[in-house]
Amino acid sequence: MTSRKLLPRTHFNPIPPIIRNSLHCSQEQPAAQSNPPFFSKGPNLLATDLIESYFQKGSVKEARKVFDEMSERDVVTWTAMIAGYTSCSHHSSAWGVFCEMFRSDMEPNAFTFLSVLKACKGMDSLLCDALVHGSTVKYGMKGSIYVENALMDMYGACCVSMDDACKVFSELHEKNVVSWTSLITGYTHRGDGYGRLQVFRQMLLVSG
Repeated sequence: MTSRKLLPRTHFNPIPPIIRNSLHCSQEQPAAQSNPPFFSKGPNLLATDLIESYFQKGSVKEARKVFDEMSERDVVTWTAMIAGYTSCSHHSSAWGVFCEMFRSDMEPNAFTFLSVLKACKGMDSLLCDALVHGSTVKYGMKGSIYVENALMDMYGACCVSMDDACKVFSELHEKNVVSWTSLITGYTHRGDGYGRLQVFRQMLLVSG
């Protein structure tokens, strides 16, 4: 019998070094120590690191299992799940976690909205788009250039017309290169060359 036949068939995902080192340190370091050389991470941060690591490897089920076994979850953990599902093109699952987050009364932050807006774009769902847009207003994200740019990108990709994207653009207090590019990309996406050139010309006039 060869050594290969003795190996189990079950696939194991090794614990990332950052998690393993932190666990060792938390066990070995005394409870009270002046000027410790390393501050061990708490259980939430360790679990979140593990979730992100699993998603990076494409191990979606393992990431979800870690998430489900957590006794406490903060906004960083919820956002890691939404971003992870989105990065693996599991857009419906990302939306499901976002809805779970709301039911748990956890307040989202700008990073949460950036991740879920990408999921909405992937699902091409106008209903979800509208719900998220309303939530950004509710939680005081109006005026955040990053969230507003993500909204424009979503509307430019999902809507029949550019009206909603242009409305978000016109209400921006400050516009950066991403803002202009998102609008131009929206017109390009629907084959509107004239609209694209008009926005580009406007951008040159403003920047010049």
